Amino acid sequence: MQPQTETPGKERLQKILARAGFGSRRACEELIVDGRVSVNGTTVSVLGTQADISHDVILVDGERVRLPQSSYWIANKPKGVAVSEREAEKFIADVIPGEHPRLFTVGRLDKGSCGLMFVTNDGRVANILTHPRYKVPKSYRLTVRGEVSFATAAQIERALYYAMNGGRFERIRVVRASRHQSILRITAYESLPGSLRDICLKFDHPISLMERVRIGPLELRDLAPGVSRKLRTQEIQALQDYCRRAEAFEIEYEHDLVSSEKFGRDAHAPEFKRKKHGHRGPRAGGQKQAMAQAQERRGPGSRRRPRDGHEGRAGARPDRGTRQPSVDETECEARPDPRRAKPPSFERRGPGARAQRRGQMGRRRPRD
Repeated sequence: MQPQTETPGKERLQKILARAGFGSRRACEELIVDGRVSVNGTTVSVLGTQADISHDVILVDGERVRLPQSSYWIANKPKGVAVSEREAEKFIADVIPGEHPRLFTVGRLDKGSCGLMFVTNDGRVANILTHPRYKVPKSYRLTVRGEVSFATAAQIERALYYAMNGGRFERIRVVRASRHQSILRITAYESLPGSLRDICLKFDHPISLMERVRIGPLELRDLAPGVSRKLRTQEIQALQDYCRRAEAFEIEYEHDLVSSEKFGRDAHAPEFKRKKHGHRGPRAGGQKQAMAQAQERRGPGSRRRPRDGHEGRAGARPDRGTRQPSVDETECEARPDPRRAKPPSFERRGPGARAQRRGQMGRRRPRD
């Protein structure tokens, strides 16, 4: 079953209701199934129904649905503040003054990171800025401990590439490198994994500060930590134009991405030599092949050396049927093996068995 595609200019009802502030999409789906939603006077109870909010009249319990005015904000998230689903509302209430219906954060930043956060109530713009297929760049500035060389930066690229399973990001730029700390810049077209901190720590360059400075056309610039501001009219128009181009797939990668093909010809990439054989050497391939290899080492026309005390194949060999045992073998057969001696059998069982065993095994010698 193929997923339903939306008609240009129309959206699914649950998405329109969620944007209007009637709850999550799952809650809006329950409203539709219960028959509380109507479109142009017709009650709708089937999921997947599409409508155009600018032309159709949509009612929920008799009240007309009107989308709130789109609001666009940027904020500088300080380090140590969580913006997950539970803490996002508190973060928005702290940094954005006034009451705004259904604002949400775009993109993710863990508690140890800081930088640009985009806050809006426009789901279309949020989806375009976060989905990897639209090729929207996100730039990060990393402050690491120690001096990072170009060779080390290439090693971090390689480790990050395999940690992301072939992730889409550009080459790491070393902005500044000193003896005590270095500043790196990474531009990625999808979310960076949390293992980036472990990778830098593995190369003795732990991350002391990770800051996001750009999301598509939006830049952090000189915005102070914990402060937000509303986008200006020119910035909103530029954002809408950027999203329109992204929807038409007119945006391409700004620079070449890191790929496994560059690792082989990169002079700074480390060389990992693959072992041809294990620690036991090459595989023999079977007994016949091993015997053939041994014969080849001994040389043509040579025979296997007989063991000590035995003659070779060319010498006289006694008949196996008339072979006489040696003196040592005769003595071994005549001499009983104490380990194979059977224990004495006790026929009687019961109360008098102990006395019978004493009589067969002998009494203990009394002490002097």
